Amino acid sequence: MKRSLFLIGMLLPVLSYCQSVDSSSMHKKLTTTAPLLGGVTVTDIVAPVNAGGNSFTMQQPIVDVGFPVYKDFSAAHPILIKTGIRYQGLFLSGEQNIGSTEFQSITVPLLVNYSLSRTTSISFVGLATIASDFKRSIGAEDIIYTAGVRVGFRPSKSFRYGITLAYISNYSGKFLLPIPDIDWTINNKLSLTGIIPARFSLKYKLSEIQSLGITGSLNSSMYRLNDEAKGQYLNLQQNSAGLIYDLKLSQRWSLNLIAGHTFSQRLETFNLDQKVPFDGFTKLNDRVSNVSYRQNSFIFQSGIAYGF
Repeated sequence: MKRSLFLIGMLLPVLSYCQSVDSSSMHKKLTTTAPLLGGVTVTDIVAPVNAGGNSFTMQQPIVDVGFPVYKDFSAAHPILIKTGIRYQGLFLSGEQNIGSTEFQSITVPLLVNYSLSRTTSISFVGLATIASDFKRSIGAEDIIYTAGVRVGFRPSKSFRYGITLAYISNYSGKFLLPIPDIDWTINNKLSLTGIIPARFSLKYKLSEIQSLGITGSLNSSMYRLNDEAKGQYLNLQQNSAGLIYDLKLSQRWSLNLIAGHTFSQRLETFNLDQKVPFDGFTKLNDRVSNVSYRQNSFIFQSGIAYGF
């Protein structure tokens, strides 16, 4: 289970991307206003870590931009092609053992969503990510690839689900994973969304513009080390749960706040030659780390989004 969570956590932005497209763009006859197909989301995640007398802070600023490049909703089988860019940083304030303290990644996704019927759609998603400490020029070995196919089902306006088959090629090896997801409006107050088993949110609607709930997720990222610790990569895994608060500021603007605690947190470096073979998925836990922090901490997240 931990090995699956480690990999699925890296795909959460991509799968959320698929879910949002599936829910808004392919059901024109069910909506009374034009769907918001693009948007910008700015998020900041902060976690203070106390590791045996070595205290430091992990900060992760994230900027997601998505926009459609082609759409045709008038055909018998509507189609949408969407792309964008995602920036994610990892800044370690006060950490002294890893070598680099600033890591950054840039991801370019491409998604094609094709509606087979009013209740079924298929999505093809691919992305390329450059992730390192940017201490030298970028090379082909700095690129992480992901490709996937998602089949989505929407039996009713209040319930939809899907399954994604994802192929991942990153610094630890190559993998193939099936990943289910769900989006369920239980009633006019309660809603449940999740990418199983790595993320879930159960929210209660306080008013037309506010909701409060519980949430859990896994945040996972990798960065290549190119400074003093050449031939290594950094792997961050944060499995956390807490309270979530959503506020709809206007038709296009929304605010999101999360306060929680990790129950599994790892910040580790590994040699690049410890790649797991395609048929050796169970060997992920056999990797030997060079630097390892496994202390839990509080975690705080804030985000603001604009749709267009």
